[in-house]
Amino acid sequence: MMVPLGVLGAGESAQIVGFRRREGGGGPLSCGNGSGRLLHGSRGPGRGRPRDGRPHDGRGQELRLSELGFSPGQTVEVVQSGRGVPFLLKVHDGRMAIDHSVAMEIIVRRKIS
Repeated sequence: MMVPLGVLGAGESAQIVGFRRREGGGGPLSCGNGSGRLLHGSRGPGRGRPRDGRPHDGRGQELRLSELGFSPGQTVEVVQSGRGVPFLLKVHDGRMAIDHSVAMEIIVRRKIS
């Protein structure tokens, strides 16, 4: 069964299937305002300029997650989860902490042990 990574508990493992798309681009990993544009500093909505050459239609978030090691087919293990604390995940040979909202954007298939 496919579920968001954010619903898994500590000790559970899963294989990444893909990423949920947000309308308007941007997303929890961007510095934008939901408009799909990445902004410099805190100039406010629509007053910045694109920071890099990444696509700004939701695929930028997928690219950033892939760069961090969260790519489809990759196995992740939840080391720590809970209210008010970041998700601590084992990815490849390292550990990565991500925000709960980011974890809810990553779709996984639970591994049954």
